[in-house]
Amino acid sequence: MSLKIKCCAFNWRALIKIIIDGYNLMYRMELTGTLEQKREKLLEALAEFLTVNPAEMLVVFDGGKNPSAHRGAGVQCGIKIFYSAQGETADDYIMEMIEKRTGKAKAHLIVSSDRQITNFAKEHFMKIMTSDEFTEYFE
Repeated sequence: MSLKIKCCAFNWRALIKIIIDGYNLMYRMELTGTLEQKREKLLEALAEFLTVNPAEMLVVFDGGKNPSAHRGAGVQCGIKIFYSAQGETADDYIMEMIEKRTGKAKAHLIVSSDRQITNFAKEHFMKIMTSDEFTEYFE
């Protein structure tokens, strides 16, 4: 999948970390294929985005039917990928990341359209962008 990255006025270079609510963004990008294919296309598009806007990017997905009490993690295309553990949601995981952040709050961007996450990020003085707003950077 080849999405063209649009130029933008947002100062991405001022950011240390971009934390993304994975499935929330994926479904707003209207990607096609199986769940696994959609995830792969999302990560490819985000990797392309990082070539234009370098930053540390973390994408958090619900672990779904993860039978493990442990969280999953990995790196793909330079993007850190996290999966929630059994009995935990991606929202819980993201809010924990917000609470335990290192560095200046204003140097973090949270990408999600989930009100609970965006309100929590605002309370912690982080920048927020809805998934719909973020998809505007892709054609």
